[in-house]
Amino acid sequence: MEVLGDGEWHALREVQRKTRLGRDQIQRLIDFLKEYGFIVVDETERRIKLDETVQEFLMQTSTS
Repeated sequence: MEVLGDGEWHALREVQRKTRLGRDQIQRLIDFLKEYGFIVVDETERRIKLDETVQEFLMQTSTS
């Protein structure tokens, strides 16, 4: 979540590189986060970002 905390789009390769997870591991993580509404996935561009509601929640909890 820290990698995605800025609310910007991130390429899947970038997220994989920064987290040092294998391809299968990162895909399972992305599938989980997408299924439960934590992230938005742009399949065409192969990029992800935090859902706006999740980002707002994280920002509120970090400033409290």
